[in-house]
Amino acid sequence: MDSVATPSRSAAHWLLPINPAAHAEHQPDDWRTRSDATAVWAAIGRSQPLERWCLRSGYRTMRAGDVIWAYLAVRQEVCAFGRVRAVVEADGAWFVDVTWDEHATRALNRSPVARGRFGQVPMSTCRARATAVEVLCCAMEDLL
Repeated sequence: MDSVATPSRSAAHWLLPINPAAHAEHQPDDWRTRSDATAVWAAIGRSQPLERWCLRSGYRTMRAGDVIWAYLAVRQEVCAFGRVRAVVEADGAWFVDVTWDEHATRALNRSPVARGRFGQVPMSTCRARATAVEVLCCAMEDLL
């Protein structure tokens, strides 16, 4: 996807936690400390398809068109923005298919939003609180 408009604050927003350490074989040596998340996000994409993520929570209420933010655990920052394309069940597991906004994700990769700014710690896929949504949307507006 090239670019979608800045997300509506009234849409459902989700935080999708991703552990970069689970993709360690592709990560640069300094993945934990570099300020830019571009290489970290690219390494995750070499390890698994970025368009489909397994869900252990949220799949009952997540809908196509919802906003989704990729949260890098360990680094504790949001580095990508997209929209839910579909929530599907396959072989007894649930998955979210995501269309990542390339323009916004590149901007967020260059300047990830630290958890300290939006104040929510997603331990599993969860809805973003209203305060987190406001901070993330403002950060994206500033970046774009």
